[in-house]
Amino acid sequence: MSQEPISEGVRDDRVWWPARITAIVIIPILTAAFVILYLFPFHTRRLWAWTINPTMSALFMGAGYLSGAYFFVRVATAKQWSRVGHAFICVTVFAAMLGIGTFVHWDRFNHDHVSFWAWLLLYTSTPFLLPWLWWRNKRTDPGTLAPGDREVPLAVRRIMAVVGALQLGFAAVLFLRPTAITSNWPWPLTPLTARSLSAYAAFPAVGYLIFAFEKRWSALQILIEIPMVALPLIGIAAIRAHAEFEGADLLVWGWRIGLVAAWALLASLWLAMRRPVLPLPGGEGGQGGEAAPAAAIPLQPADQPGQ
Repeated sequence: MSQEPISEGVRDDRVWWPARITAIVIIPILTAAFVILYLFPFHTRRLWAWTINPTMSALFMGAGYLSGAYFFVRVATAKQWSRVGHAFICVTVFAAMLGIGTFVHWDRFNHDHVSFWAWLLLYTSTPFLLPWLWWRNKRTDPGTLAPGDREVPLAVRRIMAVVGALQLGFAAVLFLRPTAITSNWPWPLTPLTARSLSAYAAFPAVGYLIFAFEKRWSALQILIEIPMVALPLIGIAAIRAHAEFEGADLLVWGWRIGLVAAWALLASLWLAMRRPVLPLPGGEGGQGGEAAPAAAIPLQPADQPGQ
């Protein structure tokens, strides 16, 4: 692990060692949160920072924590900052929303439990630590298309950005006026759980918005993979907690179908973009370096961690 300071003007795309150390520290915290919320959702009063009812909310959050752990594993093992850097913005928004929600609902927390103090430390420190790490490390990103990488088509980027804007707007309403949404939610929500789940909705929404400003698939791929990890776990949770769903059948089934459709679309994009870059006739020309001869530039699929 290189501990040399980042130098101005040196765009070698390396991950700064404090970012890597931060990821290593956070991984077991998020993994423990997943174990508590996803494996023991009926015991949040005894094990978690606050009592969560019904269990579907705990399961939903647990799925999000495991996808977060996946992201920080990628940071800890990455060789190129550009492959993980954008997601630091998403995590910052997520952590800031949970931190604010903590103080809004201070009286709802189990102040005598160690989980609360771990929660408080995490969500009062990371909204400041993570953007600082992002700001320091982003100067190593060359911002260019590497051999074997490819550009995401403009139409796809526009669609993702629109979806991100709509989802972020929904998350903002759920956070600022939870009662406007909770009456039309598939399972019962308290104001605290509503504001907490809004952070989980905002995380991928910010990632989709980044498609408007970034072309490189290698830099965007992690923003697709994080929700791809969470969504199947949320689907399994919905089966486990099916008795907790209430409301009109159209609402409940619409949510279930939307969940499956979202994962299918993300998976389709992921599969389409990881296809090998093919050379154009003539060996040179074309856009984004995709026309380089296969013999001259070995293909390195963008989805390989740490490439």
